[in-house]
Amino acid sequence: MDREGYIQKRVVVIAMDGSKEADSALQWFAKNIHQKEDQVKVVYCLHHSSHYTMDPSHGGSGWNPFTTLWAANDTKTMSEKFEKESKDASKVCSHIEELLQKLEINGKVLRVQGDPGHAILTTAEECKATCIVVGSRGVGSLRRTIMGSVSDYILHHSNIPVLVYRQ
Repeated sequence: MDREGYIQKRVVVIAMDGSKEADSALQWFAKNIHQKEDQVKVVYCLHHSSHYTMDPSHGGSGWNPFTTLWAANDTKTMSEKFEKESKDASKVCSHIEELLQKLEINGKVLRVQGDPGHAILTTAEECKATCIVVGSRGVGSLRRTIMGSVSDYILHHSNIPVLVYRQ
């Protein structure tokens, strides 16, 4: 096959969480890496604090003493928290769509749920992504050790190239 003039379409997954670091990572991608032919999938993962799972086999990270656990009999509070987090997620996704238009990137926002690192990697696999772009907040090593880091998780568990953008 003659490969002259052949342009391979890249599928780029960009993990976004509504933070300024994530916005900066998307802007850096648009300025430095983005090609018109790219298929861009922006993944926003809603991780409900009121829907905490302790089972690592289902994407949970296991018991974490710093995670808020709701009492099983407080369903009203859980429901209110769940609804507020869902509304906030819709606002973030709208912001991401506006940012894609502003940066002239033809992309799709995918809203997923669950443990963010696991959900982003699963989505990347399903999309047959060729790379993942993620921002880093630059948290200290102690906090990252105790709480974990989504970018760190993705970097160490991905089977495809990962670009971690840090200002």
